[in-house]
Amino acid sequence: MATTKFVKYSGNGNDFIILSDEVKLTPKSIEKLCHRHFGIGADGVITFGSTAKGDVRMRIYNADGGEAEMCGNGLRCLATYFDTFATPKKDSYLIETMNSVYPVFRKGNSFSLQMSEIKDKNIHDLSGFKDFSRSFFVNTGVPHLVFLTDNAKAVDVKKVGSFYRNHSLFPNGTNVTFVEVMNADQKTAYARTYERGVEDETHSCGTGLTATALALSEWFSWQGEVKLHTKGGEQVVSVGEKIFYSGEVTECFKGEVEL
Repeated sequence: MATTKFVKYSGNGNDFIILSDEVKLTPKSIEKLCHRHFGIGADGVITFGSTAKGDVRMRIYNADGGEAEMCGNGLRCLATYFDTFATPKKDSYLIETMNSVYPVFRKGNSFSLQMSEIKDKNIHDLSGFKDFSRSFFVNTGVPHLVFLTDNAKAVDVKKVGSFYRNHSLFPNGTNVTFVEVMNADQKTAYARTYERGVEDETHSCGTGLTATALALSEWFSWQGEVKLHTKGGEQVVSVGEKIFYSGEVTECFKGEVEL
C-alpha cells in the first residue's frame, strides 16, 4: 500500500493535515485521515500545488470528506508551512482557493490573513430567530450565522449549532457562532463555533471569528482590533476599511501515512 508524507498544523487549535495535491484523495480517505481515534486526527485536510494566480493553490476538505470554499485558519497554516520551503521567502504571499485569491502577510512566526471576500451581509430575514437577543449573517468566504448570548459557555453548541446549521433558511447550510461580550471597553469577547463539514464545535474558526467581529461592529460599533477568545486561545480581527485575521500557528508533527 502506498505511503505519503504529511505535516499537521494547528491554527489556535483548528488543526489540519497538509498534503501535496499529487496525493489522490477520496471522501472516504479524508474521513479516515481526520478521524480522532482511527486516523491522524484533524478538522480538515489541506492539499497544495502550483497556480498561475498566486504563489500556491490550496484546496480544503472538511472532516466529513466534503470540499469547502476556503478556510481562514487553513490559509494561515498553509502560508506558514509554505514559507518553510519557499524560495525566495517573502513578507507576503498570494494563496488561491476555490472562491478567491487571498493575501497573507508575515506577522511574527505566522501570517495574518486579509479577509478580502466578505459578502451577503444580512441577506436573510433573521427576525424569526428568537432564542438569542441578536443575530447576524455574513459570508466571510463561507456562510456564518452569529448569535449574541449572555453566557456562551452554557450553550450546547453541538445541539443548537446543528439545528441552525441545517435550518431551511440556509439550503446549503451555514456555520454558527455564539458570542458573549467580555469587556466592551476593551473590545473583547468570547466565541464558540459549530462548523459545517466538521459537524461539531472546533477550538477556533477564522471565518467565524471574522463574522463575529463584523457582527460586534454592527451591533456595538466596534472598530480596530477586536480580541476574540476561544477554546484555542486569543485571536485578533482588525475591523476597518480592510479586514485582517491573525492568531497563532503551530506545527504539531509530521510523518508518513498509508492511503
